[in-house]
Amino acid sequence: MLTLRQLQCLVAVADALHFRRAAERLRLSQPALSAQIAQMEEHLGTLLVERTRRRVLMTPVGREVAERARAVLRDVAELEEAAHQSGEPLSGTLRLGVLRTLGPYLLPHILPEMRQRYPELKLYLREEPGERLLAELGSGDLDMVIVADAPRDDGHLTVVPLFHEPLWAALPLGHPLAARQTLSRDELAAERMILLELGDGLREPAMALAAEHPDFRATSLDSLRQMVAMGLGATLLPALYVAAEALDDDQIAMRPLTTPAPGRAIDLVWRRTTSRSDEFRLFAGLITENLPAVVDAPTLPPRATGSGRTG
Repeated sequence: MLTLRQLQCLVAVADALHFRRAAERLRLSQPALSAQIAQMEEHLGTLLVERTRRRVLMTPVGREVAERARAVLRDVAELEEAAHQSGEPLSGTLRLGVLRTLGPYLLPHILPEMRQRYPELKLYLREEPGERLLAELGSGDLDMVIVADAPRDDGHLTVVPLFHEPLWAALPLGHPLAARQTLSRDELAAERMILLELGDGLREPAMALAAEHPDFRATSLDSLRQMVAMGLGATLLPALYVAAEALDDDQIAMRPLTTPAPGRAIDLVWRRTTSRSDEFRLFAGLITENLPAVVDAPTLPPRATGSGRTG
């Protein structure tokens, strides 16, 4: 019979495609890891991993078995977590993924109330681009993710809309539009916007509003703000970041856009197969109850949807 340890070893090798790194991840010696894989192959009667001095490859059967192993390990982890909760909602460990362009500016509004209301909850945070967060949710490495414009074309995920985050225009000092208190879409149409390399739901509404600057592209919101301060061009920044970092920056001019302002829809997402859906809905409520006024109510009702890509 296959063991959970063998399944863990196969998944680690499939992820790393390297026996030493896989062994380090599991805190095993490399010979012990190799022995576990060999025992699996002997039990199943087929080759799972092709290994040479230069590279490691999963066979087609090995890839399929590894995917099934991930599902088994995910189910076991959820079973153990459900047993540890002992009926207490939002207790134990919760692995939450959040956009890098969102987490540092949203979570300070949420975490104090979370700690007070659910003191037994241990929250592990991971900040990544949206596409990577969804992939880690699908593989079972994360329990929930907060992403922009979550996909709605499949039945594997539950998507709960949290809020709409408007975008603000960031302009160099002395820009002709900086004299205005608010800006319309038409007024920005002639601008060439400096945008992020990774969108996190920010590139699409910006490109629908104005052209992208052909010469400059930033890797972070702070970089965008600094490039605007240097007079390289204008950009659009999300409201939570504006409130936390940009509104008091005297090197740039921040201007809100007239309603309906372009922005990104922020969603909380989890796997439909989880046994913790009721808890996760409590977590969604905790977020929406503690949102600052700079964001708006969602425009879509909660709905069960499917996996895919997010910007």
